[in-house]
Amino acid sequence: MKSKALIAVVPLSLMLTGCGVTDFAKNAADATACKALSSTIKGIVSGYQSGVIDSGLIVQIDNLVGDQLRALLSTGLANDLKLLTETFSQSQSAEGSKEQVKKLTDSITQRCSDAGVEPAV
Repeated sequence: MKSKALIAVVPLSLMLTGCGVTDFAKNAADATACKALSSTIKGIVSGYQSGVIDSGLIVQIDNLVGDQLRALLSTGLANDLKLLTETFSQSQSAEGSKEQVKKLTDSITQRCSDAGVEPAV
């Protein structure tokens, strides 16, 4: 009896909230990515800001969040992560891109928080 009620309630709640299965899947993917990438992003940002960053770190984060993984994430988080790796790979100084890195990490932090994860970024 409880399973029949649950079967009726879940679709109804999805319709009322305007969320679909895809939204839930992307939210779960965002939460998982935030947990997995949090310390990596923090380390790369720290290294970049202190001038110790090298292309190996940029390749590391881009490999972790490749196109296939980005397809699973919400559009906003996927775009933020892609822009962050692009910012790191630019030849401008860390000081020159400090504002852009801060903006992107703040956005990633907010998106992770929205997914229920408090990142270490």
